[in-house]
Amino acid sequence: MTTQCPRCEGPRFAVRVPSELATYTESTALDCCRHCLSVTPGDPDNVSSEPPFQSIIQRFPTGTEGVAFLVLLDKLDSLALNRREIESLVDYLETNGVDLFLTLDRLLDELEVDPYLDLGRRRDQLEQMLD
Repeated sequence: MTTQCPRCEGPRFAVRVPSELATYTESTALDCCRHCLSVTPGDPDNVSSEPPFQSIIQRFPTGTEGVAFLVLLDKLDSLALNRREIESLVDYLETNGVDLFLTLDRLLDELEVDPYLDLGRRRDQLEQMLD
C-alpha cells in the first residue's frame, strides 16, 4: 500500500523488518519515502509483498539488504548517536555484497531523489568515520 510522505508528500511504501535487523529498530515494519528517503515506523499490515526498491533507483539493494540500507539511511541522521549501529549496518551490507558508497553516489546522482538530509555531506562524514 502506498501512502503519502508527511515530509515531502511523495509516495511511500512499507517494508517488513527482517529478524536479523530487529536490533536496529523497534518497529516490525518501516514506511519509506521514494523521494526524500525518510524512514518512519510503519504498519505491518501495509507491507508490500515485493517492496519496490527499484522505484527509488534502478540498482537499489533488494530484499533484506534493501531494508538494511533504508535503516542505515535513517541512522545517518545522527552519526554521533548512531555510530555503533551505523558501523554494524555497514559491515552487514558489505558482507552481503552491497557497495555502500556506490549506492550512495547513485542516490546523489538521481534527479528524482531529493533526500531530506544532506546526503552528500553525510556520505563524506561516513567515509571519514569508517577510515
